[in-house]
Amino acid sequence: MANPILKEMTVPIPEDGSVVIRNGKRVEYQLERIYSPETKDSRVKRQVIGKVDPVQPGRMFPNEFYFELFPDNEVPEDVREEFLRECAIKRQMHVIRQSPEEIVDNVIRGLDQLGGLSDRPPTPLRSEYFSEGDGMNYTMLRRVFDEIYYAVEELAGKYPNEVIVPFKVERINEVLEALRGSIDDEKIKPFLRLIEEGLTYSDVLLMMKWYKVLPR
Repeated sequence: MANPILKEMTVPIPEDGSVVIRNGKRVEYQLERIYSPETKDSRVKRQVIGKVDPVQPGRMFPNEFYFELFPDNEVPEDVREEFLRECAIKRQMHVIRQSPEEIVDNVIRGLDQLGGLSDRPPTPLRSEYFSEGDGMNYTMLRRVFDEIYYAVEELAGKYPNEVIVPFKVERINEVLEALRGSIDDEKIKPFLRLIEEGLTYSDVLLMMKWYKVLPR
């Protein structure tokens, strides 16, 4: 699985002598040098930490490993944490992609546990999941939406023309409707449409992209 790149921000390419740039694009950082008594030479272990920004010399788009090696950096904490959380979700998707239908099924089971989004009696949510009103707070809604979005993205890549089943449409729409209701900007609401039955995974992903760009 390719390491995701943070595309919204760049960071300085480290200048401590441990960096190698491959093909003018891939930035690799030396982790260690291992000496072999048998061959009488040493081998260098490197890790890709980002991709060179072709517009800004000396800067790069970082990946997850960059943040592990350089915890003190100029990327805002909220941007960094959101990116690392997306990386974790994508790793999970990669592990279970041999049975991709389980992705959405697992998300739906998680929604049932969170808010009772099924025909079964709901399981009460903890108070911190709610705003002062009577709904799940915006932060929690975004987290639930992100889980669904990456699940649909994975399925759309594998089965773009497969029609999503009505049960999943209903469950996903419950989250989309709640997220749409939390937005005050009336200009964008017409673009935040619910999913209709009979659409393919690629269709659904296209519609969900409008929700993906909402402010956090």
